[in-house]
Amino acid sequence: MTRLRITLLLLLATSIGRAQIHVGPGQMYPDLGTAAHARVVHAGDTVFVHAGTYTNSVYWIDSLIGTPDKWITIQPFAHDSVSINEQYTFQTAQYVRISGLHFYGDDSTQRARVFHQLFFDYEYACFTANHDIVVENCTFTNLNNTGKDATGACLKFTGTDNFLVENCIFRDGTNITDGISLNADRNGVIRHCTFQNMPGDGSHCKGGTKNITYEKNLFVNCIADGVDVGGDTGPQFFCPLGATWEADSIKVFANIFIGGLTGIRLSSCHNSYIYNNTCFKTTSFAFRSLNASSNNIFLSNNHIANNIFTTYSPNHIYLNASNNFDFSTEYFVNNLFHDYMNADPASIYLGEMPGVNVTGSLIGDPEFVDTSRGDFMLPPNSPAFGAGVALTEPTTDYFDRAYNSSRSIGAIESKFAGVSVTSHPGELTLAPNPCGDRLTVICNNQSLFEISVLDMLGREVLRLPVAESTESLRVDVSALVDGAYTVLVRSRSGALIGRRTMVKMR
Repeated sequence: MTRLRITLLLLLATSIGRAQIHVGPGQMYPDLGTAAHARVVHAGDTVFVHAGTYTNSVYWIDSLIGTPDKWITIQPFAHDSVSINEQYTFQTAQYVRISGLHFYGDDSTQRARVFHQLFFDYEYACFTANHDIVVENCTFTNLNNTGKDATGACLKFTGTDNFLVENCIFRDGTNITDGISLNADRNGVIRHCTFQNMPGDGSHCKGGTKNITYEKNLFVNCIADGVDVGGDTGPQFFCPLGATWEADSIKVFANIFIGGLTGIRLSSCHNSYIYNNTCFKTTSFAFRSLNASSNNIFLSNNHIANNIFTTYSPNHIYLNASNNFDFSTEYFVNNLFHDYMNADPASIYLGEMPGVNVTGSLIGDPEFVDTSRGDFMLPPNSPAFGAGVALTEPTTDYFDRAYNSSRSIGAIESKFAGVSVTSHPGELTLAPNPCGDRLTVICNNQSLFEISVLDMLGREVLRLPVAESTESLRVDVSALVDGAYTVLVRSRSGALIGRRTMVKMR
């Protein structure tokens, strides 16, 4: 987290919050669970976790209730090193931000049970117990699920409404471990996260999960799948009960997948949109479409467009699917396929997908700039360069740069002559900050074209087109409730000029 953002969050906490709660060795409360059970954490408070390794703590946290303008923030004190080896379970959490914590391994005394390092447990209270949650700038590493009878996850949401997971790292699991597991959740965004060396899935969503967006994440060596959309959930765990989908309206946009059996798997889901992703050297299948549910829930209306699917597999370009099923509502449009084990494949194998709709496919080496350095940019001679079909989403690529009107295939947009797409935003100033009802946006040496304001969950709450060229503009933010926001400024080409955090205080 940048020093500017830390300063702004501290200003927000001290100005509109009630208190600062300190937990840890030598503090009044030895851990977060004890403070929560003592009912000393209230709306607007900041909980500072002091340096230490937290093991076998009071882990059941049943009442942290913020409000839309007074979030509860949990973060390390100053630059303290915090390592949490216990499962933190939130049963009732509302308007809660968890920032900068390190969840490492698991508590050895708890190895008899399925273990999740951070768990939002709805206890069958769909969307009412846990909602409006932010998990940002956290690391989750070395979770060991050996000996468990089911899959554990670094971060698990159940029955949660409105959440954002951003700038987090999930790494180095043992046995069957997922990075993020979603069961019966809705309205969530997972953005700018890294998933590496996960023996299970990078992330899995099922059980009636709806309206989830995965965007601009990196998945490296997630053995089962990078993202698994859907599954086979017992009907008693669905939210809402009786839902006719495992996963509905899931968006997978501008992610990079490296290795693993396959990058993306669809399983008994519908209305999924898989756009502008890059999959590099998956070891088994280019893509999977399965009907896995025992609840008579089937795949339908899924759209896969502008993706790069490359394999390093004896199966070559193989799209794996369930047999004896009609795939006439699954659509593949303008995807590029290549197998590095077979330099000149004759075709894409679609034999398991009767009735599937496939148009605009390309077969050939995408000619990435330098995969040894993780550079998946496309040079002008790439067959994916400018070869995508027109889409309204995603608007920006893996590096937050605007896609061109003639967009490329894959997660990273290519640079056309005369179009400014830069991953290094220019100087942007917000004044005053914190602000009241008026905010001045100043952009040095570039003209403003559009200002967008996002709330803490990444939802756009204000958009302001700029009619005339100007380097500064006074913006009316009086309609916004007090709190922290992200301000995005774009140029006329759509390129991101700058991103800053704003705090609004009356």
